[in-house]
Amino acid sequence: MIGVRGIGRDGFRVFDYDPRTARWARAALERARDVAAQEALRGPDNLRHGRTWFVGVDALPNHADGSIAGVPLEGPWKEHVPQLPLHPAQLSIIYQGYPQQDRHESDSNHRFRRARAAAHVDGLLPIGPERRRFAREYHAYILSLPLNDVAASPTVVWPKSQLIMQNALRHAFAGRPPSDVDITEVYAAARKRVFDEISPVPLILRPGQSALLHPFVLHGTQAWADETDTSGEGRVIAFFRPECAGGAQEWLATQ
Repeated sequence: MIGVRGIGRDGFRVFDYDPRTARWARAALERARDVAAQEALRGPDNLRHGRTWFVGVDALPNHADGSIAGVPLEGPWKEHVPQLPLHPAQLSIIYQGYPQQDRHESDSNHRFRRARAAAHVDGLLPIGPERRRFAREYHAYILSLPLNDVAASPTVVWPKSQLIMQNALRHAFAGRPPSDVDITEVYAAARKRVFDEISPVPLILRPGQSALLHPFVLHGTQAWADETDTSGEGRVIAFFRPECAGGAQEWLATQ
């Protein structure tokens, strides 16, 4: 079997608290605080939506085995995924009030972010001035690791949505290289079907817990509700999305 194993048809699995994972989260949070404080990283490319989201792609300075500051990355998800080198994790920080509307963001895009949590499948990127969608990143899995204990603005997942999204994209590619196929309309139609048929589930996790997601599962970030962030630190999560060793074909075959 290729890709994630043992997460069931829902397309995601939440793992209980593990002291090894909690130790890593503590070490990662210390480095995350340093990263988030760097003025060079606090421009519009990294701080978006009215400065309420620190995007932090490849921002966490972990090693290829996931370790950081000498602390190994360990946890119960490991037996469910292929052994792959890890990129520097995305350091996603959501601040109170998320999302605000950026000056150049359309009203429709902002409404979608608020109402539908900007739901997406990772790796399907808007390309060119017309922002047409193409598959350009082929992830083996998505691993979510909360670094601090903030319940606001959680990741949300549409259970079983990977079945709809993956099937639609397989048909769209039809033996052609995925990177060459404009999937804008196919992707939008499949996503609408998910919205019509499935209700999202919030993943409210604490440090030491973890969540493993199928690479085709539809997911997003819920708007910050009424909670007050007394720390000012925001909600901090590290995400790993290692690339499939076999590229696009292995990605499409993920079970």
